[in-house]
Amino acid sequence: MEQPANELTAAAAAAAIAAHRLTARTLVESCVARINARDPSVKAFVRLAADLRAQTARADAEPARGALHGVPIAVKDLIDTADMDTEYGSPARRNHRPLKDAACVAKLRAAGAIVIGKTATTEFAHVTPAATCNPHDLGRTPGGSSSGSAAAVADFMVPAALGTQTGGSVIRPASFCGVYGFKSSVGRTDAAGVHELGRSLDTVGWFARSAADLSLLGRVLLEAPRTPTPLAGRPRIAICRTPFDSAAAPEMRAAVEDAAMRLREAGAEVLERALPPSFGDLQQVHRRIISTEAARAFAGYEAATPDLLSAALRAYMAEGRANEAVYAQAQAKAAARRADLAPLMRDIDGFLVPAATGEAPEGLASTGDATFSLFWSLLAVPCATVPFAKGPSGMPLGIQFVGRRDRDEELLALTEWADAALRR
Repeated sequence: MEQPANELTAAAAAAAIAAHRLTARTLVESCVARINARDPSVKAFVRLAADLRAQTARADAEPARGALHGVPIAVKDLIDTADMDTEYGSPARRNHRPLKDAACVAKLRAAGAIVIGKTATTEFAHVTPAATCNPHDLGRTPGGSSSGSAAAVADFMVPAALGTQTGGSVIRPASFCGVYGFKSSVGRTDAAGVHELGRSLDTVGWFARSAADLSLLGRVLLEAPRTPTPLAGRPRIAICRTPFDSAAAPEMRAAVEDAAMRLREAGAEVLERALPPSFGDLQQVHRRIISTEAARAFAGYEAATPDLLSAALRAYMAEGRANEAVYAQAQAKAAARRADLAPLMRDIDGFLVPAATGEAPEGLASTGDATFSLFWSLLAVPCATVPFAKGPSGMPLGIQFVGRRDRDEELLALTEWADAALRR
């Protein structure tokens, strides 16, 4: 049976459109049919573009404009779009229409992508969940804050989607939903037009259904793109032991060890590294920085429409105001730990670590534990999730590769190599 168009990866869809084996209209209509069939249950989307027929007609009539020509991409509703409302997951911004696209959306359009719609996010990318369900089990969370983007890709509604990460908002939902995810180094993606949560750590990320798609989107979205240094024969990958490892469920620890064994069998040199005890308070440091920056970012909403902010967000802002006194100290500590990390990664291609504590937990009242993302976000390094195993309830488990700061292309290349090795 011929594969439905909506199940194609972004790279396969782009190639088929370029070769005139597939039209943008057929692809988008297949995705919309899937959305119409499944989204009443999954609740990944908050709105679809009103002019999809016109967008696909233009794409099919004109020469290819870029690497994503005719490929539908979903965009997290934290990211501005000039042709669709952007409400940031909050009633405080109901019916808000931005004046222009976010920088990352403009890059997608310039590469020929069709922005198919906006996906659900937690309130201002904080902890109050969206209505989205995990497509593998509607009684479980898809993770957050990029809830809808991860679920939409996992359920074959769209081949790829944009998210954002300040703490654990791409890597964790990618693991929970069984898709590929990538979050850039701080500063390697343009966050203009992305509503801030913690501006010093806000990054753009993306979800896809293959490692090659992560690289494809990286070539479009990464700032100051550079040619990665080729993997030198045997990749050098280190299992990184951290002060937080006790939070990982047995099945996640087993997945990391199994992945390490398979990578070694495929030719990688697998080492072990450990973060020193001085990294042990990075969760607290992250919270101090982001709560302070969130209090600044949302002060205007609190003054104008306090009743439209959740109690959880208001409490976080109050905590942030109290943390103003230690903010500079927290930023200094983060900078020191980033400097300490560099020599630990100098002679390797990447770390192998858990992507989450375990399976997506039951219930929709929480988006799950972000332990294995928060401190890597604070360290400002690029991270990628690869779906790898199943947990005891049959839910997806992802493993995470962590790269050197600003060497995003090299991490993407390593992720492609590792994924191919793990699929053998």
